[in-house]
Amino acid sequence: MTRPDLDRLFRPQSVAVAGASTNVDSAGHDYVRALKEFGFAGPVYPINPRADEIAGFRAYPSLSAIPADVDLVISCIPASGVLDLIAQCPGRNVRFLHLFTGRLSETGDEAAADLEREIARQAASAGVRILGPNGMGLYHPAGGVSFRPDLPREAGTVAFLSQSGNNAVEVIVRGSSRGLHFGKVANYGNGLDITPGEMLRYLAGDPETAVVGAYIEGVPDGRGLFEGLKAAAARKPVIVHKAGRTRAGARSAASHTAAIAGAADLWSTMLRQAGAIEARNQEQLLDLMLGASLMPTARNRHVAVVGGGGGRSVQSADACEENGLEVVPLPSSLREKVREKAPALADWIGNPVDQSILAGSGLSSNGLLELMLASGEYGCAIANVGEDWFLGRPDAGDRLQHACNRLADIVKGSPLPVAVVLGPTETTNAEHRALLDAVRDAFVAEGVAVYASVERAAFALGRLANSSLLPPPSSLT
Repeated sequence: MTRPDLDRLFRPQSVAVAGASTNVDSAGHDYVRALKEFGFAGPVYPINPRADEIAGFRAYPSLSAIPADVDLVISCIPASGVLDLIAQCPGRNVRFLHLFTGRLSETGDEAAADLEREIARQAASAGVRILGPNGMGLYHPAGGVSFRPDLPREAGTVAFLSQSGNNAVEVIVRGSSRGLHFGKVANYGNGLDITPGEMLRYLAGDPETAVVGAYIEGVPDGRGLFEGLKAAAARKPVIVHKAGRTRAGARSAASHTAAIAGAADLWSTMLRQAGAIEARNQEQLLDLMLGASLMPTARNRHVAVVGGGGGRSVQSADACEENGLEVVPLPSSLREKVREKAPALADWIGNPVDQSILAGSGLSSNGLLELMLASGEYGCAIANVGEDWFLGRPDAGDRLQHACNRLADIVKGSPLPVAVVLGPTETTNAEHRALLDAVRDAFVAEGVAVYASVERAAFALGRLANSSLLPPPSSLT
């Protein structure tokens, strides 16, 4: 049989929800409600033999009772009823079956694993592709599809594949708060039929997708995953968080999604050979996806660093060099421009720029950042806001917001990637917490990549630079 295009999986023309429920505290209700609240344009068919209407849609007693073809069926019924559901699919020309249904091979029970294999066999015989089982399914705001009604509505160009449903939710919610806008997200659970490798090959050519992220515990088709990663990474940034690297993590993965986690070193080698960027935790995954989505590619590994006091400057230099960036001195042409404006600083100031020595000089860290970006010497930059200094002044709010508004304008106008460092709101002062959150939200609204520490900013810039075709840093050759 001709395999249906995955475009139709993410953009179904009609959706049925088997196991739809009037109980608002159930997955069977959430899927129907999400389709309604995300404005799904096609027909929605709740399936429940004991209800006439669910979330404003007419309900049907069975899939076969629906009076039209159905592209996608979402299953929230127990595993014991899935074979009967599949038997009804050919009569409604069902192309895809998403199995939220779980308690199959991930339980470790042999009878459940046998049932899962039979589900795969009968679905293939019926010409139905399966996403799952044991997965939350699809989030595609542009197509009006979501596995939860409370997720962000704004569509974007970041795709994300996740073996874990809760992890998919966390990445969407946390990423959106930092300015990531997701296009296509799929939680594939046990990966019985539609595998991450197949979806990666699809995303490689997807015009809606500019950046791909993935959370993987283990896969049944290692070669397919490698080929998918290679195809996608050849055309766009691909960042992979490989979990289950330790013995304890591998045991947890096996009970979670029936995944075979594999050896950590082999996975790292495979990802590197495929051209993907490896993340070791969710923070790294989000930091890298943010940088790939919001910042242009570095021209070289020479990094300009501004802002913060003396201690922050030293820490910044360490973090940059440890992540493969080169903290090169100010070029003589730029030093002469400094001499014109602040003669006393011309032979003192360096890279990183120590903000504490600028007071009263007529130069600010923002002004020096502009000069460094325009010098032609640097390929990327880190801008420390230095919020702790501002918070110690009597007019902290006005000063901080003014400086950050100017910084946002500089970042938006720069052809080079600039990572902004604004620390977390770790203070007992409620007014300061509110101020920092407001400034962070303003940066996000302007599409600025903001990091909670200079170490995380340097990590993201360094890894993204290493994934490009830039020559290796001279300090490491």
